[in-house]
Amino acid sequence: MALCETALIAQRHITKIGSKKLSEFVEETGIVEIPNRYGGDQLLGLARIVISQQLSNQAARSIWDRLQMRFAERSELIKALSDIETPDTGLSASKKRTLATVLTLGESWIYHLSQIPEDERKKAMLAIKGLGPWTVSMWELFVLRSSDQWADNDLILKRISTEFATDAQLDRYKLIENAAPFRSYFALYCWRFNDKKMKV
Repeated sequence: MALCETALIAQRHITKIGSKKLSEFVEETGIVEIPNRYGGDQLLGLARIVISQQLSNQAARSIWDRLQMRFAERSELIKALSDIETPDTGLSASKKRTLATVLTLGESWIYHLSQIPEDERKKAMLAIKGLGPWTVSMWELFVLRSSDQWADNDLILKRISTEFATDAQLDRYKLIENAAPFRSYFALYCWRFNDKKMKV
């Protein structure tokens, strides 16, 4: 199924999961597609998500942009981030260690992950120190562009889904369950809803 077709089906589905407030927002917003945020680069996509852990989008983008300016070639960037001794990266020691592990495992590892069942893939990724549920879910969503991901430890998703669940008079976990098999799209609408609230 093409992504645009999936997005349309997801939009229709999410308008029916129980919250009138959510349904009205989804109708107002229209179709939302999963963005191709990392250009299909599965390995560096994971690296970028590790860098963005517990940072604002703006701060994470600033660090990434500086790294790309400093190490213009992809191979140079991978080599630099594979070495925990690379100075002036703007990264914490724990993120340096995680990046070194992931990038040393390299292309064959990331390709293998993309080919195995999701439950096996998540188990393998979570076994690596520094790759937690949020990181793995973001990689599944924005790199593999999976339609059914949810990161419940994302503070915005937790807060906005609580608001919609209260509106629906449903348990929050039940509302999230109702969004399956399009929980990634539910997440995208939650983030959009939060962005709209921040602008008011």
